Amino acid sequence: MGRWVGAAVAALVVVAVGAPGAQAAAKACGEPGATWERATPAEAGMDAAGLQGAIDHAGGSLAFATRIYRNGCLVAADRNASATSRAQYESWSMAKSITSLVFGRAMTLGLVSPDDPVGALLPEADRAHGAVTLRDLLTMTSGLRWNGLRDYDIAMPDRLGDALRTPIVHEPGTYYEYSQSGPALLANAVERAVGEDLQAFAQRELFGPLGIKATDWRWTRDSKGQEQGFFGMNMRPDDYGRLGELLRRGGVWRGRRLLSTRYVRESTAPSATNGCYGWMHWVNGGKPCIGPRITDRPKSPTRDFPGLPSDMFRFSGLLGQLVTVFPSQGIVVVRNGIDTFVDFTGGGGWELGLYERVLGSLRDGTPVESPGDAAQASRIEERPGEDVGFQKAVLELDQVTAPFLSGALPAAGPQRARALRLRLASPSASRAGRVALRATCPERWPGGARRCVGAVALDGAPARASYDLAPGETQVLRLRLGSAALRSLRAARSRTLGASAVNRDAADGVRSEVALVVKAPPKPRRPDHQRGA
Repeated sequence: MGRWVGAAVAALVVVAVGAPGAQAAAKACGEPGATWERATPAEAGMDAAGLQGAIDHAGGSLAFATRIYRNGCLVAADRNASATSRAQYESWSMAKSITSLVFGRAMTLGLVSPDDPVGALLPEADRAHGAVTLRDLLTMTSGLRWNGLRDYDIAMPDRLGDALRTPIVHEPGTYYEYSQSGPALLANAVERAVGEDLQAFAQRELFGPLGIKATDWRWTRDSKGQEQGFFGMNMRPDDYGRLGELLRRGGVWRGRRLLSTRYVRESTAPSATNGCYGWMHWVNGGKPCIGPRITDRPKSPTRDFPGLPSDMFRFSGLLGQLVTVFPSQGIVVVRNGIDTFVDFTGGGGWELGLYERVLGSLRDGTPVESPGDAAQASRIEERPGEDVGFQKAVLELDQVTAPFLSGALPAAGPQRARALRLRLASPSASRAGRVALRATCPERWPGGARRCVGAVALDGAPARASYDLAPGETQVLRLRLGSAALRSLRAARSRTLGASAVNRDAADGVRSEVALVVKAPPKPRRPDHQRGA
């Protein structure tokens, strides 16, 4: 990826200066309207001098724009905020996180599932690419062959076509490899799932409800007009802040759920193959960590930031573009600019210093570590001899020139089904131990209208429930728990049970899985003569 060259170093100051001292409870603001509501550092339970130090530190790293929010209030910003608030800054790889949010909105609306295979939404994909799931794309485990000069080529004329031509060399879902073509596949698959231009969908369903105007952002496409997904978002700093604030608020904005609790939970949790990566968001709750491949495939045995809260997560892009969220502390940090140290996902050593200064400014007694700091362990598959970077990429001229050579796509693979959508029809099991599930067959099938046919299984239920649904059709299925599972549920009052289904198709079927919290059945009513007076 080429360097973004620019120069702007400005002195930075805290937005509003209040009297020093902490308050018993930090001020909380509602969701921002046309502008963010402001709070003084004292009102926000933060130290003015400490925030000044954080702002100055960001300015020393060549930040163009810096924002610090707490509990929905704008607490600190750069001195040039009146000018930088109108500027639209390049996201670089923060766009991956935004693509994930757009997926999350479509998922919340029931239009797409992480279990959908690429082939069900992009029927032109061959068998290997068609078997990759959207979860594989979200977690960077698509298995696409890596060549840095090919993958990072932002001038590629047909990103989608090239992604479908790039060989699959690892079993999908098993091997983490930071990718640019994977997000492009995801963006185009979601576009097919929602049935309209992805950017129009994003504006109506996500950006608009957050108060982000269509004129205040632009997202570049490739020369064929296709979504790229991995870079190219240009947005105002305070609007980047709205995206982070949405996640800080658990996906709810002005009483309206824009992102499901499942999306928020899973997208900001460590994935199975990288403790520092969720669904295109960098997270701090797991280990070991794998970074983007540059000269090698870097691996670390610890969390990304071992000394910082484990529930922290961030959008991160080249040259230090950041939207960082500290949920337990109610803090969102936005930084746009350049940096003299090129890092493909964030800044250099200054980034830790920025966060330490922000958290160090807290004065209301909020702990700086979230509960349950034991890091989740992810499995990292080792591939000896393959963990080399751009020094090998330059020797693979066939890979470098491949995106610019015309040619037909490989033969399309077998028709793939979409994933069945499963959710609880009732929060509690019946007294007889029946759990009611609502099964919905997705409405849109870009490869042609087909049916959802298969069977649903539920943990603790000996028998399965069959279904045969037309696109868009919903059916309530009831599965009866075995006696031991029902006793366990009654004793625990609620349990998380896994439900799964396999939709039949022309390949090996499409499996969907979901974890459901099922409550115990209500206790039997006692006869009147047995009740106390």
